[in-house]
Amino acid sequence: MTKHKTEIILALDVEDHDQASSILDQVGDSLSWVKVGLQSYLRDGPKIIQQCVNRDKNVFLDLKLHDIPNTMAKAIESLSALPIQMLTLHCCSGSEALTRCAETARKVLPQTTLLGVTVLTSMNQSNLEAVGVSRSPQDQVSRLAKLAVESGIGGIVCSPLELIRLRSELPGHTKLVTPGIRPTGSDAGDQKRTMTPKDAQEAGADYLVIGRPILAAKEPMSAIRSIVEELEN
Repeated sequence: MTKHKTEIILALDVEDHDQASSILDQVGDSLSWVKVGLQSYLRDGPKIIQQCVNRDKNVFLDLKLHDIPNTMAKAIESLSALPIQMLTLHCCSGSEALTRCAETARKVLPQTTLLGVTVLTSMNQSNLEAVGVSRSPQDQVSRLAKLAVESGIGGIVCSPLELIRLRSELPGHTKLVTPGIRPTGSDAGDQKRTMTPKDAQEAGADYLVIGRPILAAKEPMSAIRSIVEELEN
């Protein structure tokens, strides 16, 4: 595939607020995006988001909302005062919930892209079968992604291995956000479906969510520079 413009999102999944502050100071202006996950948001609340914004970061709030339609819509309303640019919700909540969320976000979070989470990158075929899904991870991702886009969701979170398929199946304006990125030589950790940054870029990813390879590095800035160089070469 042709070279695709791809941005890095730092997954700020750390143990405490002070560690988050330290990491943000270390990366400086080398990255413009930060992902705040459930762990950090429940621990620190809106102040962690404001802390990122104060450092000129765009914020991807990764809460993976999943409930009945009314509760999900009300949850989005409760987030309307936050300066966030992306927000996740589970596609398996169904078309009614997804449509309701898309309509609500257009009213109260018009600058925020809703992202549908399809199949978690920690899950493989046996994990899916254990919860009653007989399709392959790729087929399940495709089914849920199409459902989300048809319901008005602006982007999809998917593993790198589904990128090429989704890029061809979904409208061109659909944002594809990809965790499970591991630079060459990195430990895969609990991720089952991984890919290098360059391969994910060439497969059509708009954003790469990268945590451990940066957070666990002795010099986070060096790790970031290495990834950026890989993407630009």
